[in-house]
Parts: sequence; structure tokens; C-alpha cells
Amino acid sequence: MTAYLKFTDYLWIPIVLIFLFPVIRYSGSHTTIDDDLVVQGPLMSGREELDSFLSDNLGKPIIVNFWATWCTPCVGELPVIDEVFRSMEGRIAVVAVDLGDLELETLLKFREEINLSMPVIWLNENDAAKLKDDWGLSDVLPITVVFDSGGNETARVAGTRDSSFFRNAVEEGSVPDTASEHQSQELELHINVVGIEADSLTQILFASAVELAGEEGVDFYDPSIPVDSLSMEALFLPNPGYSYAQPCVGDACGRLLRTPEELRQAVLNLSH
Repeated sequence: MTAYLKFTDYLWIPIVLIFLFPVIRYSGSHTTIDDDLVVQGPLMSGREELDSFLSDNLGKPIIVNFWATWCTPCVGELPVIDEVFRSMEGRIAVVAVDLGDLELETLLKFREEINLSMPVIWLNENDAAKLKDDWGLSDVLPITVVFDSGGNETARVAGTRDSSFFRNAVEEGSVPDTASEHQSQELELHINVVGIEADSLTQILFASAVELAGEEGVDFYDPSIPVDSLSMEALFLPNPGYSYAQPCVGDACGRLLRTPEELRQAVLNLSH
């Protein structure tokens, strides 16, 4: 981890920039909103709530965004989608479906920090797994699926998009031609590794990440180091109390992984 240590020696210098530009790696299109002006939308739970939402909103274009609190690009994109929802409220339907957090308490804690006016639905592990199979969802987040007023799917994308994408998708039934841009991003593997540096599992995960993505493709964070802890907070990286690796392709990220075997399999799945 020599390269990482050299990096952290100087990380304190731009720390102010970290606070000014949170999630800068993933969400250049992030829209800043004043949470004091946003009324928190409803929170629902269960697959049946999603099915009812889709049925109740037939006749309107619908945006379904799949996300999780541990997904850095997801968190950066949510305010963008929420702003579109608020500006077009009544004409479109939007729902953010959390299918990556195992505990509802995790989502409840997240909602104490960030207000979203659009409805949010939480799915437990079983519901999430079945929905992923039924909808043919990949192993990365965020994923957005757009339906027209007749209930026909008109767009499905992995990774973040800007507000023009969502507006065009629901207003014109078409989306901007950004396919080539995102195809190139999907080829870029990036892995976040989080853990105590002296821990043997952390070291093994870091070595596996470097093997898979190269040194330039790996960012390491030790939550016991104040500077790293602040960086994790700014990037919305979770601190669950154990070592993990999180593979990302372009601006979409996979779940937190605790073993090198899981990491290798996840990277293999992402490549397909």
C-alpha cells in the first residue's frame, strides 16, 4: 500500500475541496438542493408496494430508480431525480427503490440526513433478489427504468445520468444519445477498499483489488485515520465496522464484498 501512503501524506492539503465537492468522482451532474425546502416523501416497504405504485400510476410516464445507501453514485444522483420529480409533479411518477440495504434501519438513518420528496420503497433481501430476477437487473447500482404512459418500458440504464436524460425520457419518450460515453465508462473498473490497514483481511482485499484493477484503479480508506474517515463521509462510503471492497464500473457500483473470492466473482459478473 506504499502508493496509498504517499497519497495520504498530502491528502490534508485539499481537504477543504473535499467538503466543497462531495462525490466529485461520480456525480458531476449532482444538483444541490436545500433540504429545508423539501418535504420528505412517503416511505413504503415491500414488493407489493412497488407493484401497486406502478399500477396506480398507469397513464403517466414513470421513472423507477434502483439504488442503495452504500452506493456512492446513487446518493449523488438522487437529488437530480428528485428535482425533476418536483418540477414535473403531477405530470410524471417517480419512485426510488432501495434494494441494496439489508436493514430498514439503514434507510431510516439515511433519511435523517437527506430529504427526498419522491416516494421511496425499501425491499428486504428476499424481495430484492426476486425483483432482480423478474426484472433482469444487473449487479450494479444505480439502475433506472423508464416507462411511458401506457406502461411500456422505454429506457433502461445502469449508472448515473443528468437531469436532461430524465426530462427527455419522460417528455419525449426518448433519451439523449450518451450510449458511447457510458460504454467507455463501463470498461473502467474502479475498486474502493475500506478497512484498518494493519488488518490481514484488509491487506488481502487490497492486494486482490490491485490485481484486478491495477494500483491506479484502487482507492484505499482506513476509517481509523481521521482524514480517511472524513473522505469516506464526503464520498458517502459506509463504515460497517468490517473490511470490504466495492467494485465499480464507470459510474455504477456493486455491493460491499468481504472476501477476495466474492470480489473476483463480482468483477467477472460486471465484465458481462
